[in-house]
Amino acid sequence: MAFTFKQLRYFLAVVDTGKVSDAAIAVNISASSVTEAIKELEHFLGQKLFTRSRSGLDLTPEGYRFLSYAKRILTDISAAKECLNSDQQLISGNIKLGVTNTVSGYFLSPFIHRFHRMFPKATIEFEEHPRTILQKKISDGELDIAILLVSNLRSRKNINVIPLMSSQRRLWVAANHPLLRKDIVTLQDISQEPYILLDIDESAATTNSYWHKYDLTPQVIFKTAMLESVRNLVATGTGVTILSDMVYRPWSIDGDRIETIEIHEKIPSMDTGLMWSSKQASSKLLKEFISFCRMQYTSVSGTL
Repeated sequence: MAFTFKQLRYFLAVVDTGKVSDAAIAVNISASSVTEAIKELEHFLGQKLFTRSRSGLDLTPEGYRFLSYAKRILTDISAAKECLNSDQQLISGNIKLGVTNTVSGYFLSPFIHRFHRMFPKATIEFEEHPRTILQKKISDGELDIAILLVSNLRSRKNINVIPLMSSQRRLWVAANHPLLRKDIVTLQDISQEPYILLDIDESAATTNSYWHKYDLTPQVIFKTAMLESVRNLVATGTGVTILSDMVYRPWSIDGDRIETIEIHEKIPSMDTGLMWSSKQASSKLLKEFISFCRMQYTSVSGTL
């Protein structure tokens, strides 16, 4: 027995939604078909991919490790289809690409590797800057395009923006944390806990904005720009934090478990996307890069 591309699509749909019923709506099939596909995939792999929680389905450690491979398989298939129907092998040139800290650390490497495989004659120059500097460099023509957190953009004058991926923010806690036993967890509950604040890519400002919206303040006991420090402190029960699924990993560097909890209040998602100037004409290579980026993050919901 071998797995199918549809099983991978349904697996990723469950990962994205956290529920079989929502995944079934996303891929436009019955919930029973999603359940059966997941069972067949688990049987083929010989591993459980999900565990049930009060909020839905959570990835097991094995499921989390399989996730990146599943994404890679589907995007590579889409890339192969695109490559066979284009002149990508002949396209050359250089792209000046800007990224923010979060993007360079958790988004960029496999993404660019796949681009180079599809466009072997093209080159990319990288620069890492805060969002405000990237926006100025785009407007001044010093960069061709940027990948950044578009949810942080305020003014969009003279720029084009395309969202690529939306990542939900959840509460991170240690495996034995008392909040795991509550049916509903609110920001009021979280405000009573020691809080670890990640301070990169405007995350501190974003955190303050949604806490302020509900007239609450987290009890920040430590502020850091090191995500691994946040993971270690949360996993050992020193504090809790609210961060996005894009940077989530269920284990700290020391091997301690981190759990996530849905928050009752509406917390803004962290949206990653593209930004480029609307004042300058786009080269063929830049248009191909934009098309490639969109393909990478829409292929999961395609029709493989």
